[in-house]
Amino acid sequence: MSRKVERIHELFLALEKSHPETGFHTPLFDQLIEALNVYREHKDVELFKIYSISQHLKKDMSLRDFLYWIVPVERYLNKNLKDEDFIIYNKDDKSIEKKQNTIPLTIILDNIRSSFNVGSVFRTSEAFNVEKIILAGYSPDPSNPKTQKTTLGSHDYVAWENHAKCLDLINDLKAQNYWVVAAETTNHAVSLEQPFTFNKKTAFVFGNERFGMDPQVIEACHETRKVPLGGIKNSLNVANAASIFIYEFAKQYHAQMQPSLKSDGLGKP
Repeated sequence: MSRKVERIHELFLALEKSHPETGFHTPLFDQLIEALNVYREHKDVELFKIYSISQHLKKDMSLRDFLYWIVPVERYLNKNLKDEDFIIYNKDDKSIEKKQNTIPLTIILDNIRSSFNVGSVFRTSEAFNVEKIILAGYSPDPSNPKTQKTTLGSHDYVAWENHAKCLDLINDLKAQNYWVVAAETTNHAVSLEQPFTFNKKTAFVFGNERFGMDPQVIEACHETRKVPLGGIKNSLNVANAASIFIYEFAKQYHAQMQPSLKSDGLGKP
């Protein structure tokens, strides 16, 4: 029975991918309606709900309205969707100016296990024009097909490299006059919201999802910062934490480095 519902889901996805501007005037749409109608007189309540979807589908409906009705099917099948399962429709901004105006920030991911987390950090880094990502230890990189899929193409617009040992990497960056910050919740960590200084480049280091950062790596950093939290669990996914760190750095950087304009009274510099 579930195989027939899987087929319905496959037809939904095929129609999503091939959706023309003129609507769903295609044999695939007719096949979907036919597959849904199999459950028209089914005694199982959940399967009858699947059939009822057919009453709401129209060939001239918008893609947004059409995809509203895929959700009951996905929930029936217990689909655990991730970002890479979605088709992205927004147009890329490939302006040269945007690519050149990077912020002086490097992200170091040390022994991250999840390709999904790495991909998420790549997408956030690209969105905020981070200068570079360094993948230390066994962190997966975009040469891995699964990681490449989760970056949604953002790895093409952010410089990245691999490094075997995070501790050696930090010492190398310090020798290059980087200010290296451990992103970790420790007793001596200061708030992420404290002002940054931008007289040198900055590197944020994020550790393993389960064990966090190695104590030696934390010790090697110039300082440790943490996201100020008010909850009981005091825990964030590493990709979410990286997004907050990157946003706060970018916000402070643009606020401090934006040239002040002298007004002539007409709003002109």
